[in-house]
Amino acid sequence: MKLKLYKELWQSRFQKMLELERGAVRDYEELLAESRAKFKKAALEAHLEHLIADEKKHARLVEELLEILKRQPE
Repeated sequence: MKLKLYKELWQSRFQKMLELERGAVRDYEELLAESRAKFKKAALEAHLEHLIADEKKHARLVEELLEILKRQPE
């Protein structure tokens, strides 16, 4: 397979990964907002905050992978 096709394949994979990570952040942020609205300082809050931070890190890593991929020759 040509290098350009591999690059397109990885671009597609990384874009999908980024969508999933960002979607997870949104979902956890919604759960956190609901938890805060319904309960005062629920134990779940700390866990959700940790999950949100992790998902944001994952999204940043995927963004870095996309940047590296863009710099690769075709």
